Amino acid sequence: MIIDKSHSKKDIILIFKKLNVNIDDKLTKGKIVSNIEKYFKDIIYNDKIKNLTELKELLKNPSKKQRPTRQEKKKIMFNSKKIIKWAQNNYIFDDSTYKNDNEPYEDIMSIYMWGDLPSVRRACKYYNSSVYCKNNVNPIITEEIEEEMNMKKIIKKEYIYSLQIKHKPKENPFIVRFD
Repeated sequence: MIIDKSHSKKDIILIFKKLNVNIDDKLTKGKIVSNIEKYFKDIIYNDKIKNLTELKELLKNPSKKQRPTRQEKKKIMFNSKKIIKWAQNNYIFDDSTYKNDNEPYEDIMSIYMWGDLPSVRRACKYYNSSVYCKNNVNPIITEEIEEEMNMKKIIKKEYIYSLQIKHKPKENPFIVRFD
């Protein structure tokens, strides 16, 4: 079976993990690819990948995961940091960041498709909250990152409140503290 070279070893392991097949991560990508058909018989399909044909199509086609080159990533991070700095300086136009309202729009339009990077998501959020926002720009995020972000939101929302009671007879009779 032919697997597109854009799928990394971690991508392949993650796809099969979602289908309840554990692949040893110590194996090389070449060994995993050569033994790929061995893993097909243990698969339990889900609502995203319903059958073997869909799985083969997914592996045959290029990965949807966003991977910028080093040069692209440097430019993306520079533009993101520039927008964030502009926002932290109360959206003031000066020589150090931007001179007019068209420049931040051009920068945000050049980076929004790399929404898997946290700095890009943060830059988009800041740009959208500015008064100079021309169009609301939403970063493009892959499903895996979106799932990860949703899990983090759930974890942040759930708190276990506790009550601590300490008795110190010489000072106050009771100290009750809520954390």
